[in-house]
Amino acid sequence: MNLRDFSSLGAGYDELSGWGEDLAQHWQWLQVGLSRYSEDELQARWLEMVRGQQGSHLDPIPAVLAESDWSLLERGLVQRAQLLNALLADAYGQQQMLREGHLHPALYYNNPRWLQPCHGMVDSDLARLMFYAVDLVRDSQGQWWVLRDRTQCAAGLGASLENRRWMARAYHEVFSDHQIQPVAPSYQALRAALAELSQRTRGARVVMLTSPSGSARSSDDVALAQFLGCPLVEGEDLSVRGGGVYLKLLEGLQPVDVLLRRIHDHECDPLEIAVGGWSGVVGLLQAVRAGNVVVSNSLGSGWLESPALAHQLEELAPVLLGQPLLIPSLVGHWGEQMPPGRDWVARRFQGGGPVLLPEMELHRREQWWQQCNPDHWVFQRYCQPSRFPCWQGGRPGLLPGVVRCFLISTSDGYRLVPGGLVRLRPGVGQPAFSKDLWRQVVGTPEASPARASSGSDLVLSRSGGDVPSRVADQFYWFGRYLERCESLVRFARLLVQRQTHEADAETVQDLHRLLTCQGEMGSDLVNWVNGQQHDQLQSLLGHLRRLGAALRDRVSADLPRILAAIQPLPEPVEGRRVLAYLEGLSVPIWALVAIARESLYRGYGFRFLEIGRRLERAMQTCDLLEHLSRGQQPGWGVLEVLLEVTDSGRTYSRRYPRLEWMPVLDLLLADETHPRSLAFQLRSLEEHCARLPQRSLVGLGPHQEALLRTRATVQLWRPPQPAPLAELAASLPLISQGLAAVYLTHLTPRFQGGGLAV
Repeated sequence: MNLRDFSSLGAGYDELSGWGEDLAQHWQWLQVGLSRYSEDELQARWLEMVRGQQGSHLDPIPAVLAESDWSLLERGLVQRAQLLNALLADAYGQQQMLREGHLHPALYYNNPRWLQPCHGMVDSDLARLMFYAVDLVRDSQGQWWVLRDRTQCAAGLGASLENRRWMARAYHEVFSDHQIQPVAPSYQALRAALAELSQRTRGARVVMLTSPSGSARSSDDVALAQFLGCPLVEGEDLSVRGGGVYLKLLEGLQPVDVLLRRIHDHECDPLEIAVGGWSGVVGLLQAVRAGNVVVSNSLGSGWLESPALAHQLEELAPVLLGQPLLIPSLVGHWGEQMPPGRDWVARRFQGGGPVLLPEMELHRREQWWQQCNPDHWVFQRYCQPSRFPCWQGGRPGLLPGVVRCFLISTSDGYRLVPGGLVRLRPGVGQPAFSKDLWRQVVGTPEASPARASSGSDLVLSRSGGDVPSRVADQFYWFGRYLERCESLVRFARLLVQRQTHEADAETVQDLHRLLTCQGEMGSDLVNWVNGQQHDQLQSLLGHLRRLGAALRDRVSADLPRILAAIQPLPEPVEGRRVLAYLEGLSVPIWALVAIARESLYRGYGFRFLEIGRRLERAMQTCDLLEHLSRGQQPGWGVLEVLLEVTDSGRTYSRRYPRLEWMPVLDLLLADETHPRSLAFQLRSLEEHCARLPQRSLVGLGPHQEALLRTRATVQLWRPPQPAPLAELAASLPLISQGLAAVYLTHLTPRFQGGGLAV
């Protein structure tokens, strides 16, 4: 691939060549590295990254800035972070800038981003801007401007780390040949800063407060939490008791000392901060005032993102820092009069997305200007971003991009992460995607920071900690869906094989009887696979993917790659391809089973996962046997498929010389040594339930009572008596209901569905 082939037409600064005709010097070394790849290889690597990122769009061509640019950004952004940190301390402290007239009172008292309950709470040493992100653009003259400050969550901090991992995997030859500054040392510095904050208390606990799983920001937070080693929690996992913040675990409450928040100010405390819905931690501000928990970034830091504040930072820098800003914000306007001209981007004073007026149709833009009330809007000069090379739709091109850099606060001051993101927007209605930002090593490579010394010796532990009830619920339903998907895919695969290779009348009759045992499959397996039947396969796989994504921070780091292999069908599968699809689907499902079992420590998360799997397998086996026991005894063909479906054929053949119903029934129902039998599942359930926290001081819990009765029913059965299958089918759901009543009753059942019996 040749970077010189990329089109240079269009407005804006060309990052590849600057004002010259050939590649800039800082791109030439990358050209040498990428020249070894053909366009087909580049497309294949792009597809691999897209699959691995589970839908997030990562461009395969990195972005490179010259060392002179990095040097300017490092000095200018560190200075800007210091200014914002000082302004935050003043705004929620002495308010000297307001009293001396440097800031307009409306920035405080008429600004929804200003949180009056947080006044007097900011401690610049503890609750500072621990991390900070800034969006930058380079204009047509090559000058850098700040487009937007992100002082609450620094969105993209985890995605940047994840992107670098994927780029290093895809271009390991380039990384081995050229010295590219790693970003990991900066994240290790953040981990060291968290360790310093948590040294106030022996055995301090640091947690990361994130958005509900499935939201746009959750995957970003998962990557960051995995690197920092912080438990990822949601608002419902935390509770304020006696002025302290506690993590609600199955075993009880555990105190939280440091809260690394990844949600916005207005989502943190519904008791004192107005929100649109019920989210956050009730009473969090009380705990912060009492000094029992440190929240970073500081509550109220969203005020620094006010659009009307950005263009005043140049005037504040000499007052607070004694020096002018090296990298200013784009020219802005805020006042009672409309700004001159039409080349502006408008943002509401209360906040919200930008209105790109220069990109609007002429008549719509004029109509907007005529109806605009200047008191409600803040204007920022429109700047066409510089253009970066990208690989879009299998073809090279240049697209405008916004650079996002990240800064982290350490004991030595702010440091710029030698990497970041470049956000590209291909066009109206098309999804944005990102590029990995690189910085070359100049001189001696940076060494990783030494591990922060601990104020107190850590207490050794051989337990991985506990899990909140919400996570236990997710593990339970992940196990249920995983087992059901594995069972139904195995069942459908064997039936399709029989339909393909054996088409005599007796076989067709046997297959029809087996299909009646799985009513949701209907009569047409092709339609079921393609999602045209009730409780279809694609719906089950969607539930499995969502739950797997929610548990990414608690299972192996390889889980996203396996989940990426379970893709929904982009188009219907032809009948002759159904078998190949089902066989290909079996491999990642088996991999999920293996990785879930082998990567989890034997704590409560593992227990609930196994309880879900064992209970679902017990229900599946019981329902299957109960359907087949109706009417006349199953024939030889049905019994053979039944043993294959339950993976019991070889065990049976080693014990019995021929197929008969009663030996098959005994093997699958009452044999506790057979891992596919109902009796084995009940024994495993009893072992796992016995290791859960005991909530009842007297007697057994309802789930244990139901389990004891069900197991006794199986143990008391003696062939050739009729098997109590109907009784067992009715009692198994009582185990699930009792389990939810004891451990999960306070949760909203977000993951129940897909035809799974309770």
